[in-house]
Amino acid sequence: MSSEKTMSKTISYSGLLILAILFVLVNMVSGNLFKSSRIDLTEDKLYTLSSGTLNILKDIQEPVTLHYFFSDQASQEIPQLRIYANRVRELLQEYAQLSNGKITLHVIDPISYSEEEDQAAEFGLQGVPTGPVGNIIYFGLAGSNSVGEFELIPFFQPNKEQFLEYDVTKLIYTLINTKKPVVGLMSKVPMFSSFDIETQKIRDPWVITTQLQQLFDVKSIDFSETELDEYIELLMLVHPKDLSKETLYAIDQYVMNGGNLIVYVDPYAEADVPLANTDSPIEAAGVRSSNLNLLFDAWGIDYSPAYVVGDRKYALTVDVGNGQQERHYAILGLDKEAFQEGDVTTSSLDFITVAMAGSVKAKDGADVTFEPLIHSSNEAMHFESSKFRFLPKVSSLSENYTPTDEEYVIAGRFQMQPDSAFPEGAPEGMTDSESHVAKAADTVNVIVVTDVDMLTDRMWVKVQDFLGQKITDAWASNGDFAVNAVDNLLGSSDLISVRGRATATKPFTRVEQLRREADDQFRAQEQILQNKLRSAEQKIAQLQSQRDDQSSTILSPEQSAEIQRFQAEKLQVRKELRKVRHELDKNIQSLGSWLKAINIGLMPIILTILALVLSALRIKKRVQQRV
Repeated sequence: MSSEKTMSKTISYSGLLILAILFVLVNMVSGNLFKSSRIDLTEDKLYTLSSGTLNILKDIQEPVTLHYFFSDQASQEIPQLRIYANRVRELLQEYAQLSNGKITLHVIDPISYSEEEDQAAEFGLQGVPTGPVGNIIYFGLAGSNSVGEFELIPFFQPNKEQFLEYDVTKLIYTLINTKKPVVGLMSKVPMFSSFDIETQKIRDPWVITTQLQQLFDVKSIDFSETELDEYIELLMLVHPKDLSKETLYAIDQYVMNGGNLIVYVDPYAEADVPLANTDSPIEAAGVRSSNLNLLFDAWGIDYSPAYVVGDRKYALTVDVGNGQQERHYAILGLDKEAFQEGDVTTSSLDFITVAMAGSVKAKDGADVTFEPLIHSSNEAMHFESSKFRFLPKVSSLSENYTPTDEEYVIAGRFQMQPDSAFPEGAPEGMTDSESHVAKAADTVNVIVVTDVDMLTDRMWVKVQDFLGQKITDAWASNGDFAVNAVDNLLGSSDLISVRGRATATKPFTRVEQLRREADDQFRAQEQILQNKLRSAEQKIAQLQSQRDDQSSTILSPEQSAEIQRFQAEKLQVRKELRKVRHELDKNIQSLGSWLKAINIGLMPIILTILALVLSALRIKKRVQQRV
């Protein structure tokens, strides 16, 4: 009997040894045979590259080298950063794997005082000091092409994880397309350096023009042009008003031939310098507005220069003279809540200002894909643009203000395959050749922005003269938006199609829901307090006006009683506010305690019970076999 047991144990040990050897062999074989095979089992397909990225990788002709720097040793105490760094590394490996050998990836740990650290600094990557001893952490990407040109991502910011694929794809796209893009700029407002008749001096170019010239090959195009050169990769129209049919036809055919377009229109542009002759019929008609409606109507774009968007929530305070200030309901300061979440054009923006902006949308039934980029709050309404020609006082905008509970789109992107606005061909008098295109062959992109003034210096940047040099200090993101829009549409349709992705970090949605609900209650209680405050102030003012004694320093018994009553109400409401905030913290802490109990206690208990059950079942099975 004992020999049988010994033999059984030997067989069992031999079986385990064979299984271990087979496990190692299977892993070795599969690692070599299926090295390029991957399965993305993540919920949001984090490691599956978009079709636009895959198309760009297929177009790589010359080799691209990527140097991925991450301070692995110096980041041991920052687990969140290490998790994201691993995500970046795995994504870059996916790029290299799918590039058919055209992308070479080097993963480098720039240890302090090493040659690798010097290399990271030479590339221009951003080193971030951390920890009590000030260790420098590098976490960036340097890419180079076969002609020695470099592109950088100085530091992978975890809060931009949803745009990780776009940033890497854009870097590669730039390396394989080395020519400086050509932007055609047609403007009815003085964006370029010009002679100012009133001051008899040379007018400096707008800061946004200078920024565009630094990044792109900007060509100034006159609005009298009736033919646009083929080398123009992007057309940017600013304040297109009173255009001839010939010019409109040239713009139409540019788009029909696949050209992308950015249009800045305006229902009332303060940047539009009035004509010297006030008797001019154009000036008499109050044409500070612009539109491209002959083309817009044919393309499915709905915009009217007759209306200006007013917004009570985003209204900015402006000087109205005599040291006084008023909130201007049509000069708006827009924050992140007004920007399209998940779009690369607006993702990095913090604050944008607009003045007397309009609104745009897709026409009903139009075959277009419309994506809002910048929009108002739901406390907005339309003003007639003619109101701003002779606005008596800024405060009049708040009179009879009635929000429509609608968010108006101030800037939006249209993707479409439009029909020409000239179905019969070129306008009369132009040479109508066989080159006329009646319908765009491919999808085109058109960004429409309904405010021109946002491009002017006064709306977003301070310009100072320091020792003969112009120093600019941007206080708003208007310039970033304009550059982002150009940069985005200059990419191929594949690059434009790469949108923001989900992040690997999952939020506690229930906690966020509790926080929002409590915040809503908090704001409601706060509004009650404000209403009671205004009511008490009105009551005090009424009592003051009814007094016989006009002394402003002595309070009547009624006033004293009213103030004491209000103070008591104020204290009570503050107690209620603290109670709401306490309940918020209590609910969140309770939920957190339950989550900890489940993860720390319940899950191990469940696993232990399962293990015990399985063990009992095995013992029972063995006993039954022996019997």
